[in-house]
Amino acid sequence: MATLSFNPATYADFLCLAQEATIVPIAVALPADLHTPVGVFLKVADQATDACLFELHRIDRRLPPYSFIGLAPRWVITGRDGNVELRTPHTTLERPEPLLRATRRRLRADILAPLAGVPWPAGGAFGYLAHEAAYQLHDVPRRPSPTVEGIFAAFSTVIVFDHARQQLFVVFNVTTDGRTERLEAAYAEGCATIETIVQRLAGPFPEFPPPPPPSPPTIVTPLTPDQFRRAAEATKQRLLHGELHCATLAQRLERTFRAAPFLAYRLLRTTTATPATFFLTSGGVTVFGGVTDNLIYGRRETLRAYLATHERPLGSTEAESALTAAELAADEVATSQHILFVDALRNDLGQVAAYGSLELETLAAVEQTPTHLRLISTLQGQLAAQCDYLDVLATRLPSALWTGLPKRPALRLTTELEPVRRHHFGSQFCLIAAPHEVLTCETQQPVEVTGHIARFHAFVSLADDTDVGAALVAGAKTAQQIAAALERAEQDHQPIL
Repeated sequence: MATLSFNPATYADFLCLAQEATIVPIAVALPADLHTPVGVFLKVADQATDACLFELHRIDRRLPPYSFIGLAPRWVITGRDGNVELRTPHTTLERPEPLLRATRRRLRADILAPLAGVPWPAGGAFGYLAHEAAYQLHDVPRRPSPTVEGIFAAFSTVIVFDHARQQLFVVFNVTTDGRTERLEAAYAEGCATIETIVQRLAGPFPEFPPPPPPSPPTIVTPLTPDQFRRAAEATKQRLLHGELHCATLAQRLERTFRAAPFLAYRLLRTTTATPATFFLTSGGVTVFGGVTDNLIYGRRETLRAYLATHERPLGSTEAESALTAAELAADEVATSQHILFVDALRNDLGQVAAYGSLELETLAAVEQTPTHLRLISTLQGQLAAQCDYLDVLATRLPSALWTGLPKRPALRLTTELEPVRRHHFGSQFCLIAAPHEVLTCETQQPVEVTGHIARFHAFVSLADDTDVGAALVAGAKTAQQIAAALERAEQDHQPIL
C-alpha cells in the first residue's frame, strides 16, 4: 500500500485544530475512479450494525455531487413517543425528552474543526423524522403503542465521494471531549482506522452468506383491497364536500424477508419508479428507499427549496419530447395541483425563514431531466435568527405530498382511516452539518426491515377530480416493484458485481 498523506499531517497540526474544537477530523484523499458508493459500502460496512449510505448525487443536479457513507457512530439518538435513547460507544442512556431537543443539544456540543479541502458531509449527522413525529409537532392525538419517531446519528468513520472531482475522502472524526493535550493515542487510532479502511478498499469484495430458505411470498395487510377502496371513496367524498384540498391514504404491507436488506437496496436502485438513494441500519432497524424531488438545501443562513411534480417520460424523439413538454405546460389541472404544493412549501418555509426574505424564483416551469419532463418550482430565503436546521426539518412534517392539505385535517383523516401507524411512510430524511449545511428531503416508498419482517406501503393520492380506481392502480405500482425486489433478493442472493 502506498504511503498515505494524512490531513492534518502531524500530531502537532492535530493539536492546533483541537484548541477550538471538540471533534477533530483526520482525512485521506484517494482517487475514486475505481470505486462506487455501493462497492465501497459492501467492502467496509458488510457486518456493521450501525451504518448508512446516502447518494446525494442521484437526487438532483442542483445539489453538491456527493455520496456519504457513515460507520461507527459517535452517538445515536432514537426517539420513541416523547422519550429518547442515547447510545455512545461507552454507554446507553434513556430519558423523557423530545427527540429534536436531545438531538439539538448533541449537535451544538459537537464543535467541528474545519479541514481545508474536505467536503462538508464528512462531519455531518444523518437521520430522519418518521411520520409519527407529526402527531407531537401538530398536537394531534396519537395512537397507542410506542414506535420510533426518528433516529439521528453522527459517525466516527465517514467516507465521502466527491463525484465532480472524482475523489474519495476517508475521514475519522476524533472526539476530544474538550482536551487539548495527551491525544496521541486518539490521533494514532484515527490514522490506523483510515489505513484499515484503505486496505479493505484495495481488497476483494466479501463473500456472500449462503442463500436463506425462501420465504412464502404472502403479503399481510391490515385492510383488504375492498376495505381500502371504501376508505379511498370515503375520502373522495370529503374532498368533494370541501373539507380538504387533497389527501393521500397509505396501506401498510408486510411480508417475511430473510435476505440481506442491502441486496434489496441494490435492486431498488435500478427501478425507474422509485430508485433507492438512502440506506440506514441502526439498533436492529433498517430503512432504505428513495426520495422525492421536494427538498431543501441550506448553506449557512441561505435556504433553497426545490419542488418537482407531475413527471412524464421523455419521448423517443425530440419532436415527441417537445410535444409532451407543451402538453405539460398547458395542463391546467397539473399546474393547479403543483401550485397547491408550492403554497404548502412556502407556508412551511415561512415558519423558519426570516421575515420578508422568502422569494419565489421559479413557478411551475417545465424542466427536462435525462429521462423525464416535470413541473419545477424553486424558492429561496434566509433562515430566521431564532431557528436552526432541525426546525427546517420539523416544519416539513407531515408531508403535504404524502398526507394531504390542509395538513392538520389531513393528518386527522389518515389517523381515522388507517388502522396501523405509517412508521416511515412520508418521513423526512436529512444530512446535517450544523450550523453550516443541511439537506432535507422526503422519503419515497421507504422499506423498513426489522428482524425478518419487511414493511412497505401502497397508497392512493386523491383530489376532488381523481378517478379512485385509477389512483389505486397507480399507487400500487411501486409497491408491486418493491415486492418483486424483495422476492428477487431472496432468490438471487449473490448478483454479479
